[in-house]
Amino acid sequence: MYQSILENQRQKLDLDEPIIRDLSESDLNQVLEISKESFIIPWSLKSFINELLNQNSILKVAELNGEVIGYVVARKIVDEAEILSLAVKKDFRRKGIATKLMKSVLNEIKDFVKSCFLDVRVSNEPAIKLYEKLGFKKVGIRKKYYLYPEEDALLMKLDIS
Repeated sequence: MYQSILENQRQKLDLDEPIIRDLSESDLNQVLEISKESFIIPWSLKSFINELLNQNSILKVAELNGEVIGYVVARKIVDEAEILSLAVKKDFRRKGIATKLMKSVLNEIKDFVKSCFLDVRVSNEPAIKLYEKLGFKKVGIRKKYYLYPEEDALLMKLDIS
């Protein structure tokens, strides 16, 4: 009986809320794996390192019980920001992790930028719904922006101030 109580407590601990924190160099292997799992053309290690070294970049991870389960990369440029990459591990999708990551970045940039942009595949309806829920509006199309398969990108914008 005590064994099952302990197991239930362990399971409850495993369902804790993820911690959103700054990405560190030690997270890169896990972040690379999430990128590979999520994108046809994933980011390279060099790309992540370049952003880590860029003082205008913001990199966040979602961590649950010591495991990185998602990440977001954004960059501030004068009075604008751009979401460069957002991904969540497959087993943790549709659980609000991407929303938490995005809200963390948007909260960090709100006092410094007037607007935030992002590109998303026109076929990625779950991501488009997420961005719309966060207040992003469709503002344009980038023809044949994505490769493998070739596809247009939807340009979205959030007015912050």
